[in-house]
Amino acid sequence: MKYAVYTKWRWSDGVPDPSHLQSVMRVYRDNYGKDFPPEEVLWWKIDENHHQAVIIYPSEEIANAERSKLEEARSKSSQDNNNVMVEEFVGPIVMQLTAL
Repeated sequence: MKYAVYTKWRWSDGVPDPSHLQSVMRVYRDNYGKDFPPEEVLWWKIDENHHQAVIIYPSEEIANAERSKLEEARSKSSQDNNNVMVEEFVGPIVMQLTAL
């Protein structure tokens, strides 16, 4: 069963432009090479100081195995970008329209 990690972030200096956010994710992805575990990562801007994100993993086991690397990347991002996670929810995906 696929597994999702949803987060909401506050950027004290404002949400950066999309090219900056893309470069952050590109570095994270490229550190893995061909073994990048998520199936999908989506980020969207809510307002000038907040963005939300969802990461889709193929399974809970893969998400759990990835957890320490994810937390390390989050910590570095918070230090480098003056942002903080506001909330996080995780759980199994119970329905995916494209999989029906």
